[in-house]
Amino acid sequence: MRNISWKIIVVMIIILLLKSPAFAEGLSGWANLNYLTTEQFEDDERIATSSSFYRNLYLSLSRPITPLLSYQLYFRTNWLDSSSTDSEGKTTKTYQRAAEPALDFFLRNPMYDLSTGYRRQEQWSTAHLRDESRRTTEYYYSRFDIRPQALPSLSLQVDRQRDYDHLSTKKIDSTGTRYSGISGYIFSYRDLKLSYNLTYTRNVNETPLSTTSKSIYDSFTGLYNLGYSRSFWDGKTNISAGYQGNYVRNKSQLFVTQTGSVLFERTPFGGLHGVGTASEPNVGELTSELSLIDNNFNTGITKINISTQKYHNIGIWISSEKSVDRLYIYVNKNVSSDTNLTNTNNWRVYRSNSNLSGTWTEITIQAVAVSAYDVLNSIYRYEIRFSTSQSASYFKAVNMETVSGITDVLVTEIEAYGTDVVPETGILADVATFFTQGLSLSANLRPITKLNFSFNYFINRSDQDPISLWDSIGGIFENIFSKSVEDPEGKLRSNITRTYGAASTWLTHRLLTTAFRLQRSEAFDNKNETDISSNTYSLAFSSSPLPTLDTNLSFIRSDSYSFNEKQSTSDSILLSALSKLYRDVNMVTDIGYTQSKSYVTDILSSTKSIRGSLDARLTQKLYGNFIYGLSWTSSDDISSSTKEGAVIVTYRPGRFINLTGNFRVSDVNGNTTASEGFLIDWLPLPAIRLNLNYQHSSTEPGPLTSDSFSGYGIWYITKFMDIQFTYGYTRSVKEKETVSYNLGVNLNLRFW
Repeated sequence: MRNISWKIIVVMIIILLLKSPAFAEGLSGWANLNYLTTEQFEDDERIATSSSFYRNLYLSLSRPITPLLSYQLYFRTNWLDSSSTDSEGKTTKTYQRAAEPALDFFLRNPMYDLSTGYRRQEQWSTAHLRDESRRTTEYYYSRFDIRPQALPSLSLQVDRQRDYDHLSTKKIDSTGTRYSGISGYIFSYRDLKLSYNLTYTRNVNETPLSTTSKSIYDSFTGLYNLGYSRSFWDGKTNISAGYQGNYVRNKSQLFVTQTGSVLFERTPFGGLHGVGTASEPNVGELTSELSLIDNNFNTGITKINISTQKYHNIGIWISSEKSVDRLYIYVNKNVSSDTNLTNTNNWRVYRSNSNLSGTWTEITIQAVAVSAYDVLNSIYRYEIRFSTSQSASYFKAVNMETVSGITDVLVTEIEAYGTDVVPETGILADVATFFTQGLSLSANLRPITKLNFSFNYFINRSDQDPISLWDSIGGIFENIFSKSVEDPEGKLRSNITRTYGAASTWLTHRLLTTAFRLQRSEAFDNKNETDISSNTYSLAFSSSPLPTLDTNLSFIRSDSYSFNEKQSTSDSILLSALSKLYRDVNMVTDIGYTQSKSYVTDILSSTKSIRGSLDARLTQKLYGNFIYGLSWTSSDDISSSTKEGAVIVTYRPGRFINLTGNFRVSDVNGNTTASEGFLIDWLPLPAIRLNLNYQHSSTEPGPLTSDSFSGYGIWYITKFMDIQFTYGYTRSVKEKETVSYNLGVNLNLRFW
């Protein structure tokens, strides 16, 4: 088998390089060499060293066979040698070797596309290419897309992937086959628009070495949308209405080799994310983040960096029919040395059935552990176990601290697991059905030029295990005016949200515009677990008394209720001013005051703040920016204050040089942090670029001081070649002095 795989690789290289005309016609590629070394010292004593050497090669050949038929060959490799030495002199070396040949065929036509291909990846985790550390991945695919004019589109796809090792007793052996079909259509007639999208997928996974020897997942999704929009009375009245629905049916069959209690993954329907604050780490309503459930464990989600930011709300949407007793949070770095997020006190876990503010309930955490998922690609995961199993539609984990001592730890995936009892047949079957609908209505009326009225209404109903489609469709129209929902004791779980309101805009005077708005939001379910609502009233005055001055004054009141009992009241006054003090000198100022009363805790709190910025073009080459913020918060039992400011100055003496200096200071309840630094970006020659960056910061009390210096230089040797040198230095002092150096060289070669 080893000889066969290498024959395939050698043949691919020969095909790519055999004919010299092909190089000029369709061959392209690149090569990259990267070396990085790092040293760390503590009180002048070396405590760690590390180095890594990457070599990457990519070759691609694309050529037509006929005007409609073409093919593409590519071959790529990835080699990594790395070593690290700790304070005790123990050296650890790791190796990664990978080679991947691929062949694709494409048949393209304005009306249809057909593509098919094969990929084979060989990976080794040792310095020498031995079967003991070899892992093979084979991948086949076929895709067919047809897009006829004025008719529905159709897309069919088949994918098959097999992963296996070459040990005498296999540890890896899995085969996954995916079949999918998608059809969509958009129809428009005058003021009416209709669209639909139908998707069917079937996943068959064969894993003979695991407890679940085989699993079959069937999923059907039907999404439709109906919209209507029209204007009346010479455009003085506009009316629009929309109705959309999304039907999802998931069926799973698991073939298990043992009976009794077995851990199973819960099928995800959506990933969710939000970022909280120190005062409110629990975000009430999370937004969709499908990258969290796309089964791509290797690609980190840039905005979910748990080494630089706290309070990430990382959530998952599943069926509430089966319980969950743990969450897995996957990351793209080896976090086995992390001590912060392996502490149960530094995570919070919540559950909810509606993903709305006021509906999340905290779950007690039993333990948190780190384990390796894919050592070759450095994928690890945090396992967060609950004290007791929980049943809900939404779960989320919040990091109350950041990862300790590791940079750029990005979350890649989230999974939910629970324990099921396997019957004597060894087969677990489950069917979950979801039906979500949304209905929106809006109208605008302008009886006279200076006066405008608007009205809006929106309702969303989400049913899990609906009694029938017609019952749910009729139910959403009934819920426009009523809160009644069927089957409170049955399997149906229905969550409804409604938002409606009215607004008016009046051009009171040439220099004054008045706006008034009323808005009500409601959320309830058929299990009598959620019944929350809020009323918001706002009055705003906008004025531009001068061509260089825009102002806005707003008064806002908000009342919240739970099961018709008032929970809180909030009153706010906001003043915003945008002024042009001089040519190329602009200033923004925001002043606010908020007073809140909680009837649950009987606490009265208030917040005062003023924030602003001033940006100016001082000369043709000199720019300045000043930012400041002051806020004070007080309540019956606690008070706090925050002061912050920053100055940034940029000087551009020419097209090829940029100099930037910055100074920042902040004070949070007496804890003061100040930092200053500079950045130089210079192009002394067309083929050479230099960059230097220095930053110093100090924090009191502590005290803690840190310095960091980094720079790089790039030499564009030719159009197809460049070399980059990087250097970094960091120093921090807090009881002990810690110093780190790193030096890197990167060579890029491109050819086509």
